[in-house]
Formats: sequence, C-alpha cells, structure tokens
Amino acid sequence: MIKSIIPIIISILLFSCYSVKHIPANEYLLTKNKVIINKQNHKTINNIFQQDISSIIKQTPNKKLLQMIPFHVWVYNLSNPNKDNWINNYLRRIGEAPIILDQELTDKSVVQIKTYCENNGFFQAKVNSYINYQNHKAHVEYHVQPGQSYLINDIKYNSDSNADIHQIIKKSINKSEIEKGDIFTSEALNNERVRITKLLKNNGYFRFSKDLIYVEADSSKEQLIDIKFEFENLNDDSITYQKFNINKIFINIGEQAENGLKDTVLYNGYYFINSKHERTLSLNYIDNIWFKLNIISELIKIKNNTQYSEKETQKTYQNLSNLQFFKKIKITFHESGKKNEVNCKINLQNPTKMYYSIDGEIKKGRTEDYGLSIYGQFGNNNLFNGAENLNLKVSYSLGQQIISGFEDSKIEEWSASLGIRKPKLIVPRYFNKWLANSFQMNTNFVFSWTSRIEPAFNREIITQRFGYNWKNSLYNQHQLNIIELSYSDIDKKQGLQDLIAQNPFINLGGQFDNKFIPSINYIFTFNNQKLYQLANHTYFKAKLETSGNLFQLLGQTGQLNQNPDKTYILFNRIFSQYAKFDMDIRRYLMLTKNNTLALRSFLGIGYPYGNSTALPIEKRFFAGGANSIRAWEAFELGPGSFAQSTDSINYSTGDLKLEFNIEYRFKLFNTKSYALNSAIFVDGGNIWSIKENELEGSLFSLNSFVPEIALGGGIGFRLDFDYFIIRLDIASILRDPSQPTGEQWVKNPFNGKFRYNLAIGYPF
Repeated sequence: MIKSIIPIIISILLFSCYSVKHIPANEYLLTKNKVIINKQNHKTINNIFQQDISSIIKQTPNKKLLQMIPFHVWVYNLSNPNKDNWINNYLRRIGEAPIILDQELTDKSVVQIKTYCENNGFFQAKVNSYINYQNHKAHVEYHVQPGQSYLINDIKYNSDSNADIHQIIKKSINKSEIEKGDIFTSEALNNERVRITKLLKNNGYFRFSKDLIYVEADSSKEQLIDIKFEFENLNDDSITYQKFNINKIFINIGEQAENGLKDTVLYNGYYFINSKHERTLSLNYIDNIWFKLNIISELIKIKNNTQYSEKETQKTYQNLSNLQFFKKIKITFHESGKKNEVNCKINLQNPTKMYYSIDGEIKKGRTEDYGLSIYGQFGNNNLFNGAENLNLKVSYSLGQQIISGFEDSKIEEWSASLGIRKPKLIVPRYFNKWLANSFQMNTNFVFSWTSRIEPAFNREIITQRFGYNWKNSLYNQHQLNIIELSYSDIDKKQGLQDLIAQNPFINLGGQFDNKFIPSINYIFTFNNQKLYQLANHTYFKAKLETSGNLFQLLGQTGQLNQNPDKTYILFNRIFSQYAKFDMDIRRYLMLTKNNTLALRSFLGIGYPYGNSTALPIEKRFFAGGANSIRAWEAFELGPGSFAQSTDSINYSTGDLKLEFNIEYRFKLFNTKSYALNSAIFVDGGNIWSIKENELEGSLFSLNSFVPEIALGGGIGFRLDFDYFIIRLDIASILRDPSQPTGEQWVKNPFNGKFRYNLAIGYPF
C-alpha cells in the first residue's frame, strides 16, 4: 500500500515545482487565497460567509486537481512559448496559463470585500490584505474584521396615498421575508422589492416595475436601522399605478405570421393565427402537422376580460412547456390602444413531432463475465393531433456468465415498452378544485415486455401501468400509479430444478416461481436545481408501494380459488402481497465552477405479508452495477456477509438496502467540441434479508450491519459533448464483507482486479 502511494506523492511534488516554469524573475505565481474572519479561519460569522468572500476576490489561483495538483498549469508549461505549431497550441488550449499576482486586483478585492460586509449590515468592517512571497510563489491572506452588525428596527411601507396598493401590501405582510430584529442586508431589501413587484403585477399593475420602489434607511439609533419602502411618484395620477385588463389573446403556431393577422380563427375566446376549421374541429396546420386547438386553449390560464396577472402568465408558460412539442415559446403583452387594456400574443414555434435516440453500455467484470447493452428510443409528440406523446423504447443486452454445471453461459435479454402520455389529467371534475394550483399535469399509460434468457432459467414479464403525474410547485412533483399489473412466467431449466431439489434455499421465497403483481404506488420528487446557475442543490425522491390488498379481501369473501397452502390465486398465478418503501437523497455542493462534490444515500425496505412469504424477484433490492456500488457486478453483492459460490448461480437480492455514494467531480480540460472531466468516488452499502432464511449472514441486525457494509472506490472519466456524456468508471473493491473476519479490508486495491463501467450519463 505504501509503495503505491509513494509515486503519487512524488508526482504531486514534481507537478508543484514545474508550475513555476517560465515565471519571470520579478513576478510571482498566485498559489492560494485565504480568508480569515476575526483572526480565525471560520467558514461563517454572523452572516459573513467565507465562501461568499472567496467568490468575489478578483484574482483566483489556477485550477488544481483534488485541490492539490496544478495539472492544468503543468500541461500549459509543456508547450514551448517560442513555437506556434499545432501541438503547442493544443497544449496551451487545454491547459491554463499561470496566474501572475496582480497587486491592483488584490487592492480591488479588498474594496469588494468591504462592500460585501456593508451590504450584509456590517458598516464598520475593516479589511486588509497580506502577501507571503516564497520561491516565485505568492500566498494572499485577506483579514476581515466585520465589527458589530446593524439590525432592522422598524419597517414601514409608504403606500397610503394609493388605497388599493396599500391594501394589497397590507394583506401580504405575513409573506415578507424581513422582520424586526433581522440583520440589515441589501439582499433582503432587494428581495422584498422583488416580492412587492410580483405581488402588484399579479394584481393587474402591468406597468409597475421594481425600479419604482426605493428604500430609505435611518441609522440614527445605535446599531439599529429604521426602514421605509417608498414608491416613486405614487401621488401622481400616472398610468403606472393603474390596473390593466386583458383585451384580446392571439396565438400563433409555427412560423411568425406575416402581413398582419390574416386567416385568424376565433376559438374559445382565443384568436388563432393562420388556422383552419376541419372535420368540425378547429385545427392548426403547420409543417404538415394538424394540431387540435382545444388542447392549447385548455392549457392557457390567461383569459380575456380578466385582470392582468404575471402569475397566470407563468402558469401558461409551464403548461405549454409540458407539452414537449414546441421548441420555442414566447408570451408578450402590448397595450391595445384602449385605456388600461393590453393584448397578449403567444408564439409557439418549431414544433417537433418525431424524435429518436440510441444509447449503449459495456461492462467488464473481474472474472470472464462481460456484458453489452444497446438502447433505442423513438417518439411521436403529436399522436392524436393533441400533443399526446407516444414513446417506444427497445433494448437488447448480451452477456456471459459461466456457472458450473450449466452448459450454456449466454445471457440475453430483449425488452420493449410502449408509453402514451396525455397532457392533462383524465379525472372526474370533482377533483379539479384540488388541482387548481397544479400544472404540468399528465395522464400516462405504459405497456412493457421483457424476455430474458440465462444459463439457469428463462423469464418473461409483462407489465401494464396507468397513472398520473403533476406539479404543485416549481420544485415538487407527484406521481400516482393507480394500477400497475405485472405478470411473470419463469421457465426453470433442468440444471436449476436439480439444484433446487438438492438445496431448496436457492429458490428462497419462491423467487423463481411465476407471479402476478397487482400494485399501486405513489412517488414524490423534490428537485431545487436551477439550470445554468452555480448553486448547491438537493434532489429527493420517495416511493411508497403496496400490492394485493384488494384481492386479499376478495379472497377472504370466497371470490378467489386457493392453493393447498391456503394462498389465493388469480389468473392461475399466486398474486403478491407486500408493502415497500424507498427513498433516494442527493446533495450537490458546487465548490467552484469546475469542482462539484456529489453525495447520495439510498434506503429501501420491503415487507411481504398475507398471500406472500417473500417479495417477488422484480421488487427485491440488489446492489452493484454501473449506477450503484461500481466495484461489484449487478446482483453480485450480498446479502449481508453471505459468501457467494464462484461456480453456482449468483443472483443476490434482498428485502432491505442501504447505500451511499461520494463523488468528487472536476474538470480536466476543454476543447471547442467537448470537455474531458474526471471524478474520484467511493461507494458503500449492501442488501439484507429481514426474515430468517438459510443464507448464513444475510439477516439484517442493528447490532451487526455496520461490519457488513461493502466499500468500493475508483476513478472515472467523462467525455462531455454538452448534449450527452460518455462515462468510464474504473472501480476496485476496498472492503468485502463476504470475506472472513480480519480479511475484509483489501490490502492492495491497486491489484489489477478492476471493474470497468462504460455507460451514458452520470451515475446519479
């Protein structure tokens, strides 16, 4: 282990020395910025954040891999500055020129930090910079002494002269984000101005803008500030402070209309440009595509003869975007010429009817096992001329698994799924009042089929699902599948039948028996990621599922037949009865523009009861694979400390799963057409049984599960083409719980026994 680490340490030292190559005698390479608050290395003190200060410093050091290795400077310095051929230009392009310390930028950073402190209520802050020089390198320290913060004492809104605006603001005071006693910050004041602006624009004030609100701050009291929100020219009888109504709404589908608004059809109160009546339905004909106008009109929340509202405009945009049919959506308002009235124009351009994609995955294990998968997808975004989405997915997998006693080693799988999505909820009108604030609502029907051939058995699964998904806020999504039927047919080959006869635990819980699974499930998803913004974000997904309860009641009333073991059967199959819950939590920490720390944890548990003694194989948990614990093959790890045989069937599943992943992602270099990124990761977790069985070490126990956690780690490379990512993860086992006590930690993880995962997209 030590012998493996020594070359790494030597490489880091060489990289560090080489980074000052070509630095002139009187100049210094900026190697580090350090922010010290109140003479201590605090990350935050009283709303002053070390990370925020670091982000506003005008000059930052060169990028470093793992915050240690100046790889990009090293690549740049490989080039010859006196030559301009392709190889030297390429090295300079993918590398990074050394950052030379600039005293002027350091001084500007001091001013910027002082302004930051003042904006956060610290008006007596002191900021100084100190530079340490050594061997053509410079280390800058910024010492920040914030002093005492100023607090908000009193808050007033000077809107009395306009009774309507005064009442609107008064009714919404409880939604304000600033309160008496808060630290005075410019950001909080600006957020309040934005809130008031949105509030008024949602209540008809079309011409109002944030610039009309200004703040007066009185700091005459010691460490206390009185705040007064003023409105510019509020006493004037200006059109700015008058409400507007919607007059006419024009909708243009396809290319921009020319020569005015000719060929306009009035439908449901909306003026559709260049549309036609066809087969008693109002349709729009664009680029050889017929489109039903009632679909558009039902999604638009902007209504004529109603008060202007920015909120309804946003809902309309979200609903139209959910169609996934138009590439460009633009909503504009223009004054109509009549007093206090505006016309709305909605442009829906570049409709996409057909789409397709092809993906692939290659995996190679530590043994002779391998696998190849190909995925194809085709879709139609306007199936019945109403933006209904038809999605067809087909996949093929081919692999090899050598099992002692079985002649055939081939693993082959074909699967296909056909889904239809209707961009509205097909529910009784009674539920409409509960969905008044919801958007991006869909009704989904999915039919799927899978046929898998393995050395020990053949399996065929047919699944049908009907349900809904919708959003009730920007970050929250709900999915309810009110019925999901899965029908499996498993053909056990003779070798497997002989093994089961000799060792019944191989068919633990009837995992190789035919099943019928009638389930219902609900999925909640939270995702506050903001596209194109460098901000930390969280992803959370939870799923609750039950199966067989209704049919169990029918069986108890004598409506279903029973087997000799008293289990009920339906369609000549034992139906499954269980409850299952799982949740996936992810946190993405954006350390810098090019460095991200991604954290993930997963917990899942399922419990069979009633008509079942075990979860069906399709609903059981497994560990390993390209998106799980990458040092193991899928279904190879666990359960618990159970040691699998290398010459028998290895298809490990469990009732409970714990998993965590830590991945540090960083950029290597950019080119015009792609970027090469990398990652270092550690995966951990396992699966367990929650009922007694014959598999030694598989049962979960709070007293013993920690030593049964498996660990793997490795390095990954990601080729980023913007529109898709090709990922290669190379993983090695760090800790194997199936090994005897004292031998579970791998002494040399660089032993060459790696698992290679080639896939599309990130693992999480």
